[in-house]
Amino acid sequence: MTMDGLRNEILATTTRVGDNLRALPSGDLRLSRVNWTAAEVGAHLVSLPGRYRAMLAAPGPVPESLSAENERALTEITERDPATLADRLTVEVAALLDALSDDAGRRVWYFTVEHTAAGLGGIMLTELLMHGWDLADALRRPWPVTRPQAVACLRGILPAIVVAVDPAVAVSAEGTYHVHVRGSDDWTYRVQGGTVSVEAGRPDRADLHLSVDPVTFLRSAYGLISNARAGLSGGIVAWGRRPWLATRFARLFVET
Repeated sequence: MTMDGLRNEILATTTRVGDNLRALPSGDLRLSRVNWTAAEVGAHLVSLPGRYRAMLAAPGPVPESLSAENERALTEITERDPATLADRLTVEVAALLDALSDDAGRRVWYFTVEHTAAGLGGIMLTELLMHGWDLADALRRPWPVTRPQAVACLRGILPAIVVAVDPAVAVSAEGTYHVHVRGSDDWTYRVQGGTVSVEAGRPDRADLHLSVDPVTFLRSAYGLISNARAGLSGGIVAWGRRPWLATRFARLFVET
């Protein structure tokens, strides 16, 4: 996906999220996947573009708890009217896209991870799609995710997810992991000493190989479908010298 294509996907998804915010019967509506109200999800999304803009030119410290940082950010976005949040989201996303500019490969930061403008855009698209699903689910509306969207999301998430390692899992998950995104990229994760590193490409040797359908993998990673369903559908296939590591890899990262 080109940067123009990614920009269009982000803008279109922002519009879809805004439509669902405006359609809510109440901002206090509880959601099934997250411990927030519908209005709080809208406020969370509004908070993100400013966070990302602040990290474009220089790295920012990784919070001790990303979930706690998200809760803190909610206290700064006091608006809870869904329609007003929809309007603010449109403005904030447009400001982020302007700041990212048209150079997909421009070097930017996601906390302490050096990333690209397209990668950071992919992270924003992920947040819009996954939390857009939360709102659509509450409204009993369909929320399709396309393969190109999922690939763009994963190109944003997979290099950056190392900031969200669960150290308690990492100490028992040492090994080399190969993730092949079907029709797209390969990634190598190395877990050692409680830390995780990632690089693009296939490893010479891996303890566990994962072949993943991008849409299924994205939905599974964010809890929209279960890991068991993802495996039974063939959307995620695992094999290798240490296949039991698959369950540990599934728990290695906390949601951002």
